Amino acid sequence: MTPNGGQLFLDFPRIDPGQRELIDTGSYAAAVGALRRWKYWPGRQMAVVGEASAGKTRLVHAWASDAQAALVSGAALAGAEIDEIARLSVSALAIDDADHPDVALGLLAALNLCRDRGVPVLVSGRTDPAGWHDRPLDLKSRLTAMPVARIEPPDDETLGRRLREECALRHLILPDESVVYLANRMERSWAAVGQVADQIERTPGRAESLRSARAVLTGLGMDPG
Repeated sequence: MTPNGGQLFLDFPRIDPGQRELIDTGSYAAAVGALRRWKYWPGRQMAVVGEASAGKTRLVHAWASDAQAALVSGAALAGAEIDEIARLSVSALAIDDADHPDVALGLLAALNLCRDRGVPVLVSGRTDPAGWHDRPLDLKSRLTAMPVARIEPPDDETLGRRLREECALRHLILPDESVVYLANRMERSWAAVGQVADQIERTPGRAESLRSARAVLTGLGMDPG
């Protein structure tokens, strides 16, 4: 407690998100299933899509580990020279945030590299790949034809699992009743999971009781039910 009787909030270092277990049920089931069948992808390529904070990067990292793929971000690829990309020696390639606005030429070079060598490639973005880049036309055509694995909108069970994870990253442990209460009443979006976890850190009681959990939602302007 602080001298004035308030609660003292300690700032613990966050746990590395890369250590989180892959969720393969609920909203993630279809996308994870498609990624696990990567040896049978049409054209040896796939795009995984989902809204902001949906967990695309975690799926991309998991696939890269499974396929022993080289992993690059869209931002890094955007800054690479075309001849550098052409010289890459890869047996599989994963490109996270391939919808980065400046990556079009680098992305086309990488896709050509994978096609010429017959190796699988996974790309990720927030929306269908057909809308990522209008130029070059060859790239737009390739992306339009690319098969898509979607992270579905959040359901109650998956929201609860993600909320537990986000709280664990902040060294918080929520009782089951608080997790169920929050997951059933919070905003239905992936981005809201992090917002709720942040609010739990700031709320007295840290959602260890239903009264505190209600205060979390009220503090975010969400209906506590």
